[in-house]
Amino acid sequence: MKKADAGTPAPRGRKARAATGGARRVTVDPAPRTAGGPERGGDGAERGRPALTSRAAILALVMCVIALSLAYPLREYVAQRYRIAELQAEQEQIRREVEELQQRQDELEDPAYVEREARTRLHYQYPGETAYVVLDSEGAQEGARESEAPDKPWFARLWESIEEADRARTEPEEIPEAQPPRH
Repeated sequence: MKKADAGTPAPRGRKARAATGGARRVTVDPAPRTAGGPERGGDGAERGRPALTSRAAILALVMCVIALSLAYPLREYVAQRYRIAELQAEQEQIRREVEELQQRQDELEDPAYVEREARTRLHYQYPGETAYVVLDSEGAQEGARESEAPDKPWFARLWESIEEADRARTEPEEIPEAQPPRH
């Protein structure tokens, strides 16, 4: 078997096989051919596949469309979960208030509690009972301090407060001289 020249391509077809005695010719190139080899007009440097094929671009586009179509429903889902949590907290607070009001209602339905409150807060008593009011060392009642009745009309008290404000400053106030700001 003969080796073909490296520069000439091996003949193909039936006639070529008949000329070589029916044997196939095998050509061996000393340098492997690349996509950018001399036969394609390239410089012989190895070129890889393109970075982004059309299939990859379509896949990326589909993934972006899916992500964008899921963004709004996902945002709504998160907002609804947040709102549900707020409503559950509000419901728990209202449930506690209802329990407190139910307890207060139960207390007010008890005649002993109502009687005790009427005696302490309103100083009620049964006929024939004598009520005693204990005064402190100064001779004033606890409740009377909070709600003293005014002995003068409002305009007289207002005028007295104005006169008192004028009397408070008998000496003229010294005003310091202005100084430039220091840096």
